[in-house]
Formats: sequence, structure tokens, C-alpha cells
Amino acid sequence: MTTPIRILVPGAGGPGTINLCRSLRRAPEPVHLIGTDCDRAFATLAQTDEIHLVPPARDENAYLERIQELVHSRNVDVILPNNSIEVRALAKNRDDISAAMLVPPVAFLDLANSKWESYQRWRDQNLPVPQTWLLEQPDDVHQAFEELKTRPVWVRGAGIPGRGIGVASLPCKNSEEARVWVDYWSGWGGMIASEFLPGANLTWIGLFQNGELITGQGRERDRYVIPHVSPSGITGAPAISHTVHREDIAELGLKAARCLDPNVHGVVFVDFKCDEKDQPYITELNACRFGTTHFFYTAAGLNLPWLSVLLALNRPLPETPKTNPLPDNLYWIRTLDAGPVMISGTDLDAGNLDAGIRFNVNGTPLP
Repeated sequence: MTTPIRILVPGAGGPGTINLCRSLRRAPEPVHLIGTDCDRAFATLAQTDEIHLVPPARDENAYLERIQELVHSRNVDVILPNNSIEVRALAKNRDDISAAMLVPPVAFLDLANSKWESYQRWRDQNLPVPQTWLLEQPDDVHQAFEELKTRPVWVRGAGIPGRGIGVASLPCKNSEEARVWVDYWSGWGGMIASEFLPGANLTWIGLFQNGELITGQGRERDRYVIPHVSPSGITGAPAISHTVHREDIAELGLKAARCLDPNVHGVVFVDFKCDEKDQPYITELNACRFGTTHFFYTAAGLNLPWLSVLLALNRPLPETPKTNPLPDNLYWIRTLDAGPVMISGTDLDAGNLDAGIRFNVNGTPLP
């Protein structure tokens, strides 16, 4: 019998890692999943073979000591993180951890996490980005509203490492509203204002090996889970999304990743917003994270977490199309405590609502 690959999955009680575990359960080889979490309540949700409490990754020394202890005591082969805080702590201390990991250099993580720094890189390389200002003082808000003729203006956290503001998004109708919003977050120097783009909300996920694309897939986010709880209507967790075959975002996603690191290694996903003419503009890049919806790709036939494990272990990769490995117009529908369901856009439009594939909590298709 084949010895299971022993995989440590940090943040095991969070939605992104739960979906990661669902994907790993579909691997063609046996796996043993060792979960960690810093929250004892959410740790109960983990879909791992075992679960261990760890200190928060912000308490870096204690966190790393506990992770290394588990690596040795649980015979961990590979660590597969899926949230930015733990990814950075692990990447920063890569040489001190005796397990395989697919994590990029800290400099790349910090550049990707900073929406302002990455914006400047893309702008300087003439890649399409929305006009953006760093809000260091109230005069910067005035300048943004003076120069932008469209409304609203998109004000959000810049994600600058050390500033602690990564979200806080609000479409502002006037400069006073924007100023009060930045004041509320104590966000001067840590927030940005951008041109609001009214079109499609797109994303492209790519898996890289030393700068070479292994595979990439596009998707459109159609609606979000509980949008009414967010001032912007965007909660970061899509309720409805579907695959798209768009050469423009595949090309731009590749350029955006290589612009930040020509030797990009591992998984990234690049977000886009389209203008009124359906032209995509790059809004951000997330490094070494699969997001929360990636089990969609696995259920459709593209198991990115498993490919990442193979890549981390320097194992051969199966042949996979570099672009559009999944069918176009395939929908993924979910909400709190319900779903997910995978159904073609054709069946959805025709009202064939029983044609979809339903999955249980473990990610297994229901009869």
C-alpha cells in the first residue's frame, strides 16, 4: 500500500483551507491531513485527519516553534498554507522549517500585498490599471475627486505591509464621504482611491514553476455571499461565479505576475475590473493563496492544491492545458450552509435546475 503524503494545512478551520482539504481528498494518491488553527472554535470545522492548536502567526516566534514541533512529531512531508499572514511567517523562516513548502520570497509577498506598490509597478510597465492615488493627507482625496470625472470613487485599504489595512472598501460619492471613511479607519498613508469601473468582476488563477506557467483559468464573479453586510456589496466570498475563456485576462494575468517577479513560483490569482467597454484593468494580485472558491476548479477537473503539493515535492506533474483547462460558462453556486452546486450556464438559462451536481460538506457529489 502506498504511504500517504503527510500534509500540514494551516488555518484549517477557515473556508479557504476547508476547500483546500476537499481538493486534497480528491488526490489520486492517499494523503494524511494535519490541520492547525489558532482559534479553538473554528478548529472544530477542520476537515483534516487531525487538528492541532497553534499560536497566532502574528506571534511569530511562538507560532514557528509550534509548527516546527508538529513537523517533527507528525512527520510532515509538506506544508500548504492558504492565508497571507501564515504564508508570510512561513516564507520569512523558510530555511528553519524542515518540510517542503511552496512559498515565494517575502519581497514578492510584500509587493503583492501592497496594492499601492503593485499598482505602481504595473502602471510603470504600461499595464492597464485604474487611476489610483495613495491617500496620505486630505488634500490627496481632494486631488483624486478633482481629477476623476466619474463617480463613485473606490476607496479601500492599500494592504501596505505594516499598515494593517487590507480591506475597508467603500464606493464614495463625494470627497467628504471619502475623507470621513479614511478618518474612521485611521487610514492616512494606508488607503488608496481608485477610478471606479462599472463592468465585470473577473479573476485569473495561475500556477507557476520558476516563471513558467503550468496552467491558468479565468472566472467571473457574479454575486457575493451576504452582500448587504458590506458597504461596497462585495464580501470577498462569491456566491455565484462562472468560468470564462478570455484571452485578455489570461495574457494580463501572466504579465501582472511576471511584472512583480519574473521567476514567480507557485499559485497566484489576479483580480480585474472591466470598464463600460468590457476592457479589463488589473486591481490586485494575491500570492500563494487559492482563495475560497478553488474547490470549484477541483470539482470541474483542475486540482490546483494537488498540483501544488507535487510541485513542492519536486514530483512530476500530469499534463495539463496551459490555458482554459476547464469548460467555459460553468457555474458554481453556494451560500451560507447551502451548496455548492455546479451547473452549466446552458442548463441554468434553460431552467434545467436539477441538472447540476450537488456536493456535501466533504466535497463529495450527492446522488
